[in-house]
Amino acid sequence: MPEATSPRGAFIIGNTGKLGEELLNVLLESRLYGNVCVAVRKEMRSHVPKLDSVVVPAARADWNPCAEMKRVPDDLYLCIEPEAKSFWKLAKPYVAISSEWSVTLARRMRAGGARRIAVITPLEGLLQLGMAPSIRDTDEMEILNAGFERMLVLRPVAEGRGASAPGFFGSIGGVVTKTLGSYMTPKELQPVRVRRAAQVTVETLATMGDGVQIMGAARLRELVGDPLDAARR
Repeated sequence: MPEATSPRGAFIIGNTGKLGEELLNVLLESRLYGNVCVAVRKEMRSHVPKLDSVVVPAARADWNPCAEMKRVPDDLYLCIEPEAKSFWKLAKPYVAISSEWSVTLARRMRAGGARRIAVITPLEGLLQLGMAPSIRDTDEMEILNAGFERMLVLRPVAEGRGASAPGFFGSIGGVVTKTLGSYMTPKELQPVRVRRAAQVTVETLATMGDGVQIMGAARLRELVGDPLDAARR
């Protein structure tokens, strides 16, 4: 069960893809959060009482989001995903972030008081073999070393990869509370409901113990269900 505390604050940045966009909706609906702040490229009007925004300047090198927020968030949702294609002409206000810049953001948010972090990679990347990762192992390690109490990573995981493997997974060693999921073979690839995936992300960060959890495609599909199952029956 989630911790019995007063409503938390959340900050989401990089939510330019399908999963990130739905994640913002889920955060706003969640009773866990009394305040949700989103990073935008320009001023954004909002009629949602619990939603605030901070404008990311063009010169990002020295930008510290905590300095502009009404309250420092407890939880950081860091989305590293390409912008979702849309038929609409209007550009969305959200800000895309790179793997490298995510490290700087994580460090500044942790120094400002954020306690938990979820690192979100594209849902498509979880379900497509051979797709280039959106975050580098070295950057994941740097985020881990920022010292968050909890770190949830939604990203592709090779089956059987454990603490003895090189890179990020080998380096975190005993800090891992669970290694969740694996790549699915092409035959097993099935659609995953984006909304439920977003809900699982929020629920997992709230209920997991302190430490690190890696959630890959197989575990995510297990949690959200396969929408084609019903059609097969």
